[in-house]
Amino acid sequence: MKLPSLLLLPLLTAASPCDYDCPQQSASSWSLGSNGLALLTAFEGFSSSCYKDTEGIYTIGYGHACQSSADELPQYGVTCHSGACSGTLTEAQGREVLDSDVSGFVSCVQKATTAKVTQNQFDALVSFAYNVGCGAYQSSTLLRELNAGQLTDQEAQYQFTRWHSGCTAGLERRRFAESQLFSSCAASFGCSSAACSISYNYPKCSGSCQYCSACGGCSGSSYSFSGCASGGGGGGGCGDACASCIEGGGGEACAEDACKDCDSACIDCIENGGGKACEERCV
Repeated sequence: MKLPSLLLLPLLTAASPCDYDCPQQSASSWSLGSNGLALLTAFEGFSSSCYKDTEGIYTIGYGHACQSSADELPQYGVTCHSGACSGTLTEAQGREVLDSDVSGFVSCVQKATTAKVTQNQFDALVSFAYNVGCGAYQSSTLLRELNAGQLTDQEAQYQFTRWHSGCTAGLERRRFAESQLFSSCAASFGCSSAACSISYNYPKCSGSCQYCSACGGCSGSSYSFSGCASGGGGGGGCGDACASCIEGGGGEACAEDACKDCDSACIDCIENGGGKACEERCV
């Protein structure tokens, strides 16, 4: 995957720009919560028989990869070989397999994540790791920035959405839902085991926590995620005057005038010569 250039963007300094009213604690103390399990099962879906996923990998149940004999489920009569998969699962058996599979990714996130996180942040990270793999999570910019205390909500949204597998629609919606769960303190999120309704807000997201998509972004202004109303987005919420100054090529002078009331991420970008690339930090 070709990674976008971030050369003009300054390091982010605020780990949690939103006013979270839910506790943050060591990742090792969390287990997968109901919001994460609902999101994960909604997007994985259940299949009683083997099928090939979007990457051409044989899969059964709730996203159980069936690529080699190591993936076989002999207790349920499911066999896996290179290029072949056979057997069936009931939904109850699929849940048992999912519980076993998820435990490895819970452990992965617990061990790799050194920053304190909320329950919903932990859930979003487990769903992400389950989908992309533990190794990919461990080497991701998302994790590196989280552990370094550099992850604002907008940056988290961007880092989630980079893993879109060629802008596959279902993965775009999944990454959006994961990023919104990451920024939420809601005890009951917009997902159930059967569907994830909040993910369909993807095409109309805008506002104080504008979704920054690696697949071209969103248009419209009818959706603004309330969990980020008091911050987030990496920007300062500093108004049109600042954006106009940057767009007009005002350069560093904007930091002393039109953008003087913006947050540090915006000011640092301007003072470091980011130019028009700073506009997304200062909206």
